[in-house]
Formats: sequence, C-alpha cells, structure tokens
Amino acid sequence: MKKKLLCLSAALAMLLALPACGKKDDASSGASSAASSSSQAENGESSSDAQQNGQQAAPVIPGKLYALNLADSEQPVIRGISLDGNQAGTYKEDADSVNGRAPSDSEIRCVFMLNEWISIIPDTDKTDGLTAYIVEHHDDPATYTDSFFAALTGDVPTVSLQKPEDEGGYGYWGELYLNPESWKAGAYDLVITDGAKPVACVMLNMYDEGTLAEKSDAELNRMMADARAAAENK
Repeated sequence: MKKKLLCLSAALAMLLALPACGKKDDASSGASSAASSSSQAENGESSSDAQQNGQQAAPVIPGKLYALNLADSEQPVIRGISLDGNQAGTYKEDADSVNGRAPSDSEIRCVFMLNEWISIIPDTDKTDGLTAYIVEHHDDPATYTDSFFAALTGDVPTVSLQKPEDEGGYGYWGELYLNPESWKAGAYDLVITDGAKPVACVMLNMYDEGTLAEKSDAELNRMMADARAAAENK
C-alpha cells in the first residue's frame, strides 16, 4: 500500500512539473529566438557596413572626361576635350569620324597606337598654364594630386598646352605620343594640370604600333563603344 502511494505521489509530482517545464522550454526558446534575431540584426548591420566599406570606386570609363580636385561649387577648368590621332581613322569633322570631333566630356576618342601623335583641343577658359601628361592608368582618379605629379620622372610624355594664335589649321593646343621603345600597349590616362594642380583626366587604350592603321572609322568606333560597355558592366 505504501508502495502504491509513493508511486501515485511521484506521478502527481511529474504531472505538476509538466506545465512548469513547458513554460521554461518556451522561455528558453523565446530567449534563443530573440538572441538569434538580435544576432542576425547585428550580422546584417555588420555585413552592410562591410559591404559599404568594401565598395570599390566606380569604374573609369574610357573616353570620358573626369574633373579632378574640384572644390565645392567650383566649375571644372576643362569642360570638354577633343583628341585626334595622325595614324588611325579619318578626319571628316562629323560624328562618324574618330578625328575632328568637337570637344566633349563623354565621346572622346580613346583608342590610339604607340608612336601615334595625340593632338589635343580642350574646351576651357584658360589660355595658358595647362600641361598634358600621359601616365599609366589608375583605377581611382582621386589619386591624381599635386604630390603625385611632383614625383613623376622625366620620361613621362608631357606637353605644355597653348591656345594657338592662328585661327586657321586644326586648332591643336599641343601634341604628344608614347614611344614604343619605352612604353607598352595597355591602359593609360591623359591627365591635364593647371599649374601643379591636376584638373582633368581621360582614360586611353593604347595599342601596339601599326595595329589600328588599317581599321575603318566604324571599326574604331565599335572598339571604343565595346570598351566603354565593358567598363560600365564591371
């Protein structure tokens, strides 16, 4: 009899304990869920921050003019630019020709060959004090600062840009080229400075000597369009 009573008491104790266990499990589950949500929120914020911190600069588009080192509300020194070459493409002063284009900030000739003269016409109010350089391409135009150009070596192609006094001719302000004995085909930047301050740059794709000479304007325009599309889709 005592044994039966003991068993009955144990069963009652177990029944009474079940609701408490259920509440404990629910609380534990809720706490776990809340901790998980909190952790996910923290991880989401951290991931977002990491993504934001890991964002790369927008890709540089070949043949597009980039204004450099502009202060707030300051207008660009170079509003547009025209680049001609003397070995590839024709000169017809129309939209289909790669040479003879009006200065632009987005439709600038950007394919040239080593040993090809690149002729420059900027759209600017400055009449002197401007200098053009060709340097190896940099993914972030913000790297072009006064200190960057102070460290350039003497073999970098450069030309002082001067507005021509003669209204006739092509109106070029200056010309420069890449010597194939010193430079290789690849991506370069044409950078213009005002005094010691870099104020504009354009990315160029330089090809081996002679490789573009037989191409038509349509082929050259297609090459430039493909290069821009590839950069935009990076």
